[in-house]
Amino acid sequence: MHTTTRARRARALTAVGAAAVLALSACSAAAPAETTEPTAAETGAPEAPETEAPGADLDAALAELLEPRDEYPVPDSPAGDVASLAGSTVYYVPLTQQAPQFAVTGVAVTEAFAAVDVEVQICNGNATPTDVSACITQATQAGASAIITDAVPYGMAANALDAAQAAGIPVVQNNNAATPEHPASDTLLYSPDGSAEQVIAQMQWVASDSDGAGTVLINKAADGASVPVTTAALAEAEAECPECTVVVNEVTSANFGLIAPSTSSALLREPDVEYVLAQYAIHLQPTQGGVEQAGRAADTKGITGASQLGALQQLASENFLYAATGQASVFQGWVSADLAMRAVLGSEVPEYEIPIRLFTRETIGDVNLSPEAEASGEWFGPATFREAFLANWGAE
Repeated sequence: MHTTTRARRARALTAVGAAAVLALSACSAAAPAETTEPTAAETGAPEAPETEAPGADLDAALAELLEPRDEYPVPDSPAGDVASLAGSTVYYVPLTQQAPQFAVTGVAVTEAFAAVDVEVQICNGNATPTDVSACITQATQAGASAIITDAVPYGMAANALDAAQAAGIPVVQNNNAATPEHPASDTLLYSPDGSAEQVIAQMQWVASDSDGAGTVLINKAADGASVPVTTAALAEAEAECPECTVVVNEVTSANFGLIAPSTSSALLREPDVEYVLAQYAIHLQPTQGGVEQAGRAADTKGITGASQLGALQQLASENFLYAATGQASVFQGWVSADLAMRAVLGSEVPEYEIPIRLFTRETIGDVNLSPEAEASGEWFGPATFREAFLANWGAE
């Protein structure tokens, strides 16, 4: 997918971060929740690029997404005097540690920093502004050398993030994008977010599976940086699935118990839904519960993103899921460690990319579904990326 129009659009949509919801005709007739999100002009972000009409290369794009990379995109420049960081402490603050993706990334961040004798403290944000802010404040008061957040919108903990930077502590924001209000700087850095590329892959799969005429319910996570992700889904529906209908249902990890009933209600309002997409795997089980409550388990196909071992095992068991996407969470842990080190040392920051992959019922049988494989990063490419990072850090 590196040279296809879809790949270029995916990278562009990921880069714009807070790009606005595109106006759709048939594809967005049932998505009232999206009408209040900002336009590209309001955010200062560029519009998604225009592309040619979808054609026969959809199958080729999907085929590439189904395979791991030949190699991981590791930067090839030294990170600086990494040895001088030994004995320091870094905080990792995920939006919620219950999310399978962040649990895996947290382990990888710890592993990466341990290689250079840096301690990592993991503080669970519990998907609430109070807890996220408390974690960042704790890191600041403890004199952390750096803070890595994951999927935490800046506004959720603005005062705490401002205070950390004022204290000279660089903040790395994973799975987020710079905005005009909070641009990248020497103390505020952004690691790429694969969420938009994942949902583009999901919509491409829907377009192929439904012959361009599916009805999709998206359980959109309202407590994270979801605007660009939903934007990407709607844009891809417009491009690849012109006869599709996309229905958006907002859910939140902070009100986990409401996900199942809200999903059931959405399905009862929209009886034509054929695909139910849990934007993140943390919401998969209550989403499936809502489908079952609505009596729709037999006639809907489940899809999810940010998948780790549990979701892929469910896909392999052919229980509700028909397709799932994931991003290289282990690799992202090492990327965010590399980025944090460079920020502390004042070194040049390279461009990073986080690979994603699409898994389906037809292809999951070829994937090693073991905890060891998940921890190695082999689902997305050769696990030798560690050696490349260690060489950059002078820690071979």
